[in-house]
Amino acid sequence: MSDCRKWSYPLTIVLILLLAACGGSPTPDPLDPALLQNPPATQPIPTVVANALPTDAQGEQIVATVNGQAITLTTFEREVARRQQVMAEAASPATLRAEVLDQLIEQEVTRQGAAARNITISDEILQAELQVNVELAGSQSAWEQWLTTNLYTQEEFAESLRSTLINNLVRDVLTADLEGNVRQVHARHILVRTQAEAQDAMARISAGEDFAALAVSLSMDEMTRQNGGDLGWFTQEELLVPELAQVAFSLQPGQVGGPVGTTLGYHLVQTIEFEDRPVDPDRRVYIAQARFENWLRPLYENAVIERYL
Repeated sequence: MSDCRKWSYPLTIVLILLLAACGGSPTPDPLDPALLQNPPATQPIPTVVANALPTDAQGEQIVATVNGQAITLTTFEREVARRQQVMAEAASPATLRAEVLDQLIEQEVTRQGAAARNITISDEILQAELQVNVELAGSQSAWEQWLTTNLYTQEEFAESLRSTLINNLVRDVLTADLEGNVRQVHARHILVRTQAEAQDAMARISAGEDFAALAVSLSMDEMTRQNGGDLGWFTQEELLVPELAQVAFSLQPGQVGGPVGTTLGYHLVQTIEFEDRPVDPDRRVYIAQARFENWLRPLYENAVIERYL
């Protein structure tokens, strides 16, 4: 089943439920009485064979650098231990370690990219957010118990929270232009397996056959086929297949473009209409995620990253 519609995963912004790494697994809720009364057994911190690992200026062994900024072995091992506690048997030890290293690197790329745009979180804001977590836990002692249960020191959780706040602020900055009315397009598409099938469909449309009717009979996209291939209203960043958005925005109403080859197959796209209209709050979540990934990708690709594991 193919789905070329909008981004379909939520942007998590609940601060106390996130690990610092972008895309990381959520930590347990500090308000969960079951955790406070019966905390899970603490996993021993896995060790990494650290033969010949380089060291930073403080003499700590490091597992990677991002543009010269070190990620220490201690940071890596403690993050692996926390993920193991949260994810249980969701991944093999080797896979989990690889994922953690990738996420710590991505986290550092994000931090550096945000700093380059003067996006930072002040100590005052950070302390205010930390106090909110203490109050939600019910007391200072309950909060400290949650930190211990989840293998955090006060300093480690503060840095985790700072990273989450920075990620959220980056998304806010990247979507600041979505206030008020935004240029959007209403379009539909037909997805077929081969270029020859797409060209045949294009010939039938050129000969006068109805685009929507052909979508119902030909399209492999089961999510849009019954609606005549209707993709609804979208901005340029919302579709899972960005090539379709580019074509839709380049056409005049009523025009058909394609074939457009993607990993799903070959598409014909018909632009129905344009309009400046508000973006629904739920859709802003998807656009924010798409823009964040588009912002992060070149930063990651251009970063000088050294891995030592």
